[in-house]
Amino acid sequence: MTVLARVVFPLPLDQSFLYAVPEDQRAAARPGARVIAPLGARRQNGFIVAVTSEPPAAGIKVKELLKVLDDRPFRDQRFLEFTGRLSAEFQSSWGEILQASLPPSLAARTRASVVLTDAGREALEAGGLGPKARVLAEALAGAARGRSPLYLGRRTGAKDISGLIGRMERSGLVEVRREAARVPGPPKAAAGEASVQLGLTFPETAADASLLAPVERAVAEGGSGAWYLFGPPAGLRAAVRALVGGAVGGGGRVLQLFPEVAQIGALAAAFRKDSGRTAVVFHGRMTEKQREDAWRVLRSGRAALVAGTRSALFLETGPLRLVVVEDEQDESHFQAESPSYDARRGAFLRAGAEGAVAVFASSRPTVEAFHEARRLGRLVELGPQAPRRGVTVVEHPRDVPLVSRELADRLGARLGKGERAIVFLNRRGYAAQVACAGCGRVPRCPRCDVGLVFHKAEGRLVCHYCGRVEGVGRACGACGGRIEVRRGAGTQAVEEELGRLFRGARIARFDSDTAGTPAGRRAILADFAGGRVQVLVGTQLLVHQPDAPKAGLVGILRPEALLGFSDFRAGQRTFESVSGMLDLLEDAPGAEAFVQTAGPPHFSVAAAAAGDYRAFYDREIEFRRVLGYPPFAHLAEVLIQGRDVRALGAGSRELRASLLRHAPELEVLGPALAPVARVRDLHRVQLVLKAAERPVIERALAKALPKVRLKKSVVFSYAPFREP
Repeated sequence: MTVLARVVFPLPLDQSFLYAVPEDQRAAARPGARVIAPLGARRQNGFIVAVTSEPPAAGIKVKELLKVLDDRPFRDQRFLEFTGRLSAEFQSSWGEILQASLPPSLAARTRASVVLTDAGREALEAGGLGPKARVLAEALAGAARGRSPLYLGRRTGAKDISGLIGRMERSGLVEVRREAARVPGPPKAAAGEASVQLGLTFPETAADASLLAPVERAVAEGGSGAWYLFGPPAGLRAAVRALVGGAVGGGGRVLQLFPEVAQIGALAAAFRKDSGRTAVVFHGRMTEKQREDAWRVLRSGRAALVAGTRSALFLETGPLRLVVVEDEQDESHFQAESPSYDARRGAFLRAGAEGAVAVFASSRPTVEAFHEARRLGRLVELGPQAPRRGVTVVEHPRDVPLVSRELADRLGARLGKGERAIVFLNRRGYAAQVACAGCGRVPRCPRCDVGLVFHKAEGRLVCHYCGRVEGVGRACGACGGRIEVRRGAGTQAVEEELGRLFRGARIARFDSDTAGTPAGRRAILADFAGGRVQVLVGTQLLVHQPDAPKAGLVGILRPEALLGFSDFRAGQRTFESVSGMLDLLEDAPGAEAFVQTAGPPHFSVAAAAAGDYRAFYDREIEFRRVLGYPPFAHLAEVLIQGRDVRALGAGSRELRASLLRHAPELEVLGPALAPVARVRDLHRVQLVLKAAERPVIERALAKALPKVRLKKSVVFSYAPFREP
């Protein structure tokens, strides 16, 4: 009987491959096990996702697996089903997702050793080897356990040692033995670590606490499904704390996902202190050793709480009782690079696979999630949101100084009292307008189809996509005129203008140029908190710092900038951006915020200034209903990239035709040039797909995309907890 294994590889491939399992390895060949298999002309690590004894289709030849690396699978069937579904929904590589679930020691490599065969010894003794092969054979002659390729490369001096070893292996002169990296064993249990009931309660009124009753009951009874918690931040924190306490106190495990690293540490420390139970922190800024240690604790089964950013979604936690997504509206939950996925959708899918309850929490929900929660009767409102006070919105034309007289007067008054202030402009650099004095052309990046941005402090032009740097004052490529800086708007320009208005004031910037590292961010925030900086000029980056000090005055310049993007979510993003900036206003008498708009304020800006999510939602949902945008339809954006423009055009047109052939009910916009038509010398074309139901898009893409031989990626509109 032939046993076949279906294998996926940690490569950007949208398919699986069938392999015959050698008879002596059939016992270990189970779904979830790692393998080494031939893929083209090379050997590649992969994962078994299915095993069958059904013979392959007529005419299909299958190769044999080279080695099953694990005595037992690393992940169970439920995890494979979860990752398989996530892969299908996001048209992402299943193998890359599974690779992301491994600890560093296993995700890296297998160990290889090269051993001289009997045929190799005979050839060496007979003098029948070439110079390099002879040196390699001599190095192996006295090594019963073989030598590593690295050692042999140094010994032989061969530039292509892998090629030399491969040729000798195919000739039967050497054997390459590969061993799986061993799973680190669990650490010893900590003394005195016991299962205890958490003393975490919901510190509100009895009426407020009763709102959580349906969710608490679902968690306690081991139920599933999704719930949405909406309300003021303090109430949300208390409610989530109560749910986590109930789940852990009842013997369950909890996975809690955050958009930002800085939000995690304090929570985990409080959990350990209150409960005496183990909490594991996991995020992308940890060292390999820290990640390995975290994985060891997880393997031990001691962790009651796992708190992390989106990558924690794939950890081996053991059976889960509760999955929590904090700040559901934050787009940091989405990963654009390969493998692409949305951790919010992933949390729902994993909770479903585990039979756990999924809870989403935010004081500013995405429109899609809020609508869906209301439709399903799964919305828990934790009291009314208090209206914002002390916020003034004024119109300020663009052709006048960046800082209006009204805002300057308020800043002057604050500085005169020794108080702190924050001024926001969500664009770094000095000037958006750099042009030729002769013909007016804007200098563009030769590798990316975007204009270069002037950074005054460095005196250079920078491409914000590929990082290319050019000098100012060079000749224009079109007419030979001089490239000069014109008046624009960026954080450097704001800093300079404030410096002229308030000479002697201590002003600092907080953007990706000055706060690009954790140490840089901490230093600037410490100076601001300690009074060594009086005015902080920041971008959206400042909003994402949970420990950012608040100020008695917050000024927001040009908040409507995000509305200029060709994105149906522009209103949502503007509301979220302005709300986040206003959250840094002190909750104290006399604190004030000043919002400068270029024209009549958009409803998203006005609602954020008033602290009225409902007002924003009511306008936004009607806008989407009329135009047929999510949540009333599903969208997918397909981005195709290539160096050959003709091939790119032909491939995109072929894709469009194929999509409509497989799904005539699809609405396909494009192909058209992407908003940024070229990045790093890759031309970019996009298509936008629209359908009433998401599976229609998924099925069409599954059939059409594999035939496109160009680099491609797919981004779906967000569907929080809608079943397919």
